[in-house]
Amino acid sequence: MCVVVFILASTNVFAFDGKRKGFIIGGGIGGGFLSNKTSFGSFSDTESQGVFLTKLKIGYAPSNTLEIYWVANSSWWGENDMTLFLGVSAVAVTKYLDNTSETGLFVTGGIGFSEFDAPFEGDVEASTGFGLIGGVGFEFSRHWSIEADLLYSKVEESGVDFDSFGVRVSVNVLAF
Repeated sequence: MCVVVFILASTNVFAFDGKRKGFIIGGGIGGGFLSNKTSFGSFSDTESQGVFLTKLKIGYAPSNTLEIYWVANSSWWGENDMTLFLGVSAVAVTKYLDNTSETGLFVTGGIGFSEFDAPFEGDVEASTGFGLIGGVGFEFSRHWSIEADLLYSKVEESGVDFDSFGVRVSVNVLAF
């Protein structure tokens, strides 16, 4: 809570003046595919499945072309009557390639931790590890963008390795 108050108190007074500079908050939804490899000793299994994607980001833009933020980038899918979740929470950066336009291309990337869980199952504990995200997008209208991203996650828990690689597409909205 103190972090949110600090971010709000220290942002530009004109944070919602139509310029990216200042406080930013946004989210998105989409879909994609994950390729998950599970290894235990000499046993290895790889599965691919379609996923539903959710995003939440909050941070600060020091200029109209650069954003620095925290992102919760989550993939959801069903398997064996369970809902599974793979999330990457990361510190990320977005760089807009054109400073003269309200729309245009951008690149994004981040590094953080990943979590693999079955959140609606009471007897399953979450496993954590390392995560990377990166992508490219296009802001097609003020505050609205479409983004294609890659996700890599590595979770090791009790001798079980879970590696995941994902390709996903999302539609996003960003308040600035």
